[in-house]
Amino acid sequence: MEFRVQMDGLRFVVADMPEQRKEFESGQLRTDAEGRPLFQARLLAMDGAGSAPIKVGLIGDPGLEQGVFVRPVGLVLNTIDRRGDTVTWWTAERLEPDGPVPADGPGGKPGGTGKAAAGKAGE
Repeated sequence: MEFRVQMDGLRFVVADMPEQRKEFESGQLRTDAEGRPLFQARLLAMDGAGSAPIKVGLIGDPGLEQGVFVRPVGLVLNTIDRRGDTVTWWTAERLEPDGPVPADGPGGKPGGTGKAAAGKAGE
């Protein structure tokens, strides 16, 4: 089952550099059925009064650095019952920059890529 998320009043910032997902036991990099890399981005969701970290699954490298504000497009909370427990996970079609993109690297150090290309499902 999928639940689309209403995001009015929410801001999201990239908390950690997105990483390609790995198989738990083998450590091999994960891909979808079409061979596209699966990534995970840890975001901090903020509503002006509080915040909560979420991990969002994406197809492809979103090309975003830590500290960049983003807008998750097609953010969905997925659920499934497995062995009597409910498992939940977040997915999004892509992450789009939402505000100025820093010209410096992480921590304000020169030499950052300043990349802001959004990874799209299907690319």
